[in-house]
Amino acid sequence: MRARRLQLDYVDMLQCHDIEFGSLDQIVNETLPALLKLKQAGKIRFIGITGLPLGIFTYVLDRVPPGTVDVILSYCHYSVNDSTLEDLLPYLKSKGVGVISASPLSMGLLTEAGGQSGTLLLLNLRLPAELLLIIVRKGKNISKLALQYSLANKDISTILVGMKSVKEVENITAALELAAVGMDEETLSEITDILKPVKNQTWLVGIQQS
Repeated sequence: MRARRLQLDYVDMLQCHDIEFGSLDQIVNETLPALLKLKQAGKIRFIGITGLPLGIFTYVLDRVPPGTVDVILSYCHYSVNDSTLEDLLPYLKSKGVGVISASPLSMGLLTEAGGQSGTLLLLNLRLPAELLLIIVRKGKNISKLALQYSLANKDISTILVGMKSVKEVENITAALELAAVGMDEETLSEITDILKPVKNQTWLVGIQQS
């Protein structure tokens, strides 16, 4: 039905979204086998799974045949303040799974606004004043620097970032150009040092898996 509405014979990628909110065993035993049938029928080209806790990916991938999952989408785990996805990259590569890293700005934390989402405020995650002073003093843009950092990792297939204005599109384009030239290592090093107290902090979501 959805493919007909899109006027397509197939969809490029079908993702099981936020699988931590359901039974992972059901994903393994029912959902993914059903998607494989659709893939074999030519209705979809690639199968993906998404979610926040990194453990959901190893749980599923260790329990399905190789090639079942083509790509994972992880968010808020590869950015200046949280780089825990990096530890999982060799494992994903060994499984032949592509990686989409979403929210390189950590749900707005790494912006001039300093993070205003409900989740970030509950975690008390905001940009320290000293970091903002460094950015202002150097005439830098925290979002561009954060994107530059995330784009530099060649083991991540795709960086997914939301854009809601022409200015944000321009900033992201500028960040791409900066990434091609090379990172501002000095400023990023200063930012990393300041963010150490909140490094790799995240939050718990989904159903507790046994």
